[in-house]
Amino acid sequence: MSVKKRGDTWYLDICEKGKPRLVRVLKGIRTKAQAEKVEAAVRTQILQKRYGLLERPEMRFDEFAEKHFLPYSRINKKSHTSDVYICKALSTFFGKQNLADINAPIIEQYKQKRISEVTLRRKLRSPSRVNKELAVLSKILTMACEADLITAKPKIRLFKVSSERIRYLTDEEEIRLLEALDDCNWLRSIVIFALHAGMRRGEIFNLQWFDVDFARLLIKVRNTKSGKDRSIPMNQIVRRLLESLPKANSYVFPSPKTGRRLTDLKRRFDEARKKAEIDNLRFHDLRHTFATRMANAGVDIFTLAELLGHSDIRITKRYAHGTEETKRRAVEKLVKAENLRDSSATNKERQANSLP
Repeated sequence: MSVKKRGDTWYLDICEKGKPRLVRVLKGIRTKAQAEKVEAAVRTQILQKRYGLLERPEMRFDEFAEKHFLPYSRINKKSHTSDVYICKALSTFFGKQNLADINAPIIEQYKQKRISEVTLRRKLRSPSRVNKELAVLSKILTMACEADLITAKPKIRLFKVSSERIRYLTDEEEIRLLEALDDCNWLRSIVIFALHAGMRRGEIFNLQWFDVDFARLLIKVRNTKSGKDRSIPMNQIVRRLLESLPKANSYVFPSPKTGRRLTDLKRRFDEARKKAEIDNLRFHDLRHTFATRMANAGVDIFTLAELLGHSDIRITKRYAHGTEETKRRAVEKLVKAENLRDSSATNKERQANSLP
């Protein structure tokens, strides 16, 4: 019996194996028959929910993204600004649809539409960019599922994208790039700094003078991607560069137009790259160059991970791949070892032959 009476009050006590216990005080119920009717209604709701038969409230995709996902993103995600733009693209396609009507075929239509469109820069959208949009869509649908607005999240298939992008500046390319920036001192300083500090673009934009410790020759990196602050020692090139910069602004590398925090440098960097006749180079590849040069200089993977701010050395390995020259030096060590063994064997043979 799930309905019981204590004094003048009826209450409901349902306990199913593997389910949380449900206890309810039945206010206003005076007879056992009334209590049993409530019990039957509650059990019907439990069964309907178990088998997905309950009618769920309808909500449009754009409404849910605006009222629920973006507030969550603002508090919990460093990529909130990017999420805002992604939600605009998602809402353009899914906006008027109810969340419950979004299924795998519709998501595939969105995926194919985005990959075939031309961006504002008149280039095809990259698979990795579409994957980022699908990741946001996946989170929105997960939240909708948790809010019991949909029965289950539809399957989302991402594009297969290789994470092993091997690109770093050669010494000759570095010279050409810096020469192309002779008429743009603010960006030239940032490029030199990036090559010798290995910081992310956003970390460079956020860097302020109180983060620079000239006494201990350290740079404090805050608000990082991993959420953990780290310190980077200055080498002599970074120290001389920072000492030469004006200190009137709180930011080390302020925007040359607004004087406030720098927000972008892609257009100016691309112009310099083209002028230097360097193909397939992004600003982030300067960090890749820093990591590769550190590894080639013999810096161990754990120290390099700390400098780059990685919590997992598997990520660091993507940056610290060996150059062809490094690999050549490595295999040549086998030849040296073989020569030493031959020399040792020869000496022993000579000693044996010289014995009376």
